[in-house]
Amino acid sequence: MVSSTTKAQTAPTLDAKLLNHMDLSLTAGTTGLGFDLSMPVGDYVKVRTGFGAMLRFDLPTTFSIQVGDDPATSTSKFNRLSTRLSSITGKPVNSKVEVIRQMTFWNWNVLVDIYPFKQNKHWHMTGGFYWGPSKVAEAYNATEAMPTLMAVNIYNRYYDKLHGLTPMELMDIQLVDLGEDFREFSNDPVLLMTLQEKFDRNGRMGVNMGSYKHDIVDEAGNVIHKMGENYLLEPDDNSMVKATMEVNSFKPYVGIGYDGRLVKNNDRYHIGFDCGVMFWGGTPHLKTHDGTDLIHDVYNIPGKIGTDVRTIKQVKVFPVLNLRLTRRLF
Repeated sequence: MVSSTTKAQTAPTLDAKLLNHMDLSLTAGTTGLGFDLSMPVGDYVKVRTGFGAMLRFDLPTTFSIQVGDDPATSTSKFNRLSTRLSSITGKPVNSKVEVIRQMTFWNWNVLVDIYPFKQNKHWHMTGGFYWGPSKVAEAYNATEAMPTLMAVNIYNRYYDKLHGLTPMELMDIQLVDLGEDFREFSNDPVLLMTLQEKFDRNGRMGVNMGSYKHDIVDEAGNVIHKMGENYLLEPDDNSMVKATMEVNSFKPYVGIGYDGRLVKNNDRYHIGFDCGVMFWGGTPHLKTHDGTDLIHDVYNIPGKIGTDVRTIKQVKVFPVLNLRLTRRLF
């Protein structure tokens, strides 16, 4: 009994090692600005949880409007059409459209730091996960580009009204419907045939996004675009061009880190860093507003957009490098 009592008095208590203090850290780095709270679990393990968000800033780029499937003849066609479209919309119609790219990245995290060296409590290995929305970035046209994109929609609307119709069917087409009071201003079938020929010769108008890698089917399983067919991205109903980058919401993390005193002989303030990788779950998806995945559905995308897509395609993981400033709360 005496021996047992002596051992109980000299053994360290659980409270001395488990959750005996709490630290608050401010973080800044590739995961954005954030904070976390951490507590020790024994002598060699620390658990922390926190939040980080990427600051939104604009990364502008441009893309070109193309007329028809052949880039070699697109410029001359666009130059002829832009003047006519400008007279319809009353606004300049430009061949270049500015696009704004933004990160929309934010995550909660749960991380476990393991200190493997008994004599050195500065270096640690970290494992855990980040969790946040699947959308991590977006791109959309600048406001100044909307008159040009509206003109593209107007052109394509007339193309659709005339394309593929027989001369008899053209007689029933009202190219511009001004209502019952203006029915006497009926369209001339001969004129419509001439316009139809010009529209067919020019082709549709949109943004050249390369060619389809495979057949694209609708919800009913019908092929709407064949493999190898040119992909022209057209503005949506609001005359906007948009794309979003998507990854897994759950993102495992592994890395290493270091922390030490910020002020000599003062344990209340520490400075450190984390370095590791966040696993996105494979190749990201880059989807346009019409549902096409620029990474998985399309190839040979020209220009700056193509360079962006090829770069994103190679990024299977997200690099994490964060600076941490820590204060002990108790």
